[in-house]
Amino acid sequence: MPASLLYTICFCFQGDSVLMLFRNKPPNAQRWNGLGGKFQPGETPLACIQREIKEEAGIDLHLAERLHFAGIVTWGSGVDPTSASTGMYAFIAHFPPTFPTWQGERIMPEGILCWQPLTWICDPQNTVVVENIPYFLPNMLTQQAPHEYYCDYREKRLQGVQVLTLDRYA
Repeated sequence: MPASLLYTICFCFQGDSVLMLFRNKPPNAQRWNGLGGKFQPGETPLACIQREIKEEAGIDLHLAERLHFAGIVTWGSGVDPTSASTGMYAFIAHFPPTFPTWQGERIMPEGILCWQPLTWICDPQNTVVVENIPYFLPNMLTQQAPHEYYCDYREKRLQGVQVLTLDRYA
């Protein structure tokens, strides 16, 4: 899959816990988010997310029981989903119960890493999680095929998330 979006994101699971990053830099500073980042020249989305998870958390995604492309998250002017200006490739990784995790927080250059409960992350009233995650992550976990999750922002506020098929990217 060639990279045409600017970013990647991954939600790493162990059971009902998800590895999250409390970012200390924009975008989304002072909020919990999945791990990921920008592409380096020539990288595929998979290579980018593998590198980013290794850099941000020291975790090798090859150790996951399952790693799959879950779709794309896009955003734009809020006028037309087909003219979305940017977005990210989203991945879900499931680690075995024996995978070594930690209790509490780990301070990393990008921010604070912590395993958080999925129910806490997906609570739309939780204002310390990036606001669109509760609207797309639950769908990603239940959909058989990858979809596009178009986030409609107006005046920097999320108005809604549309679930679209990915056939226009085929």
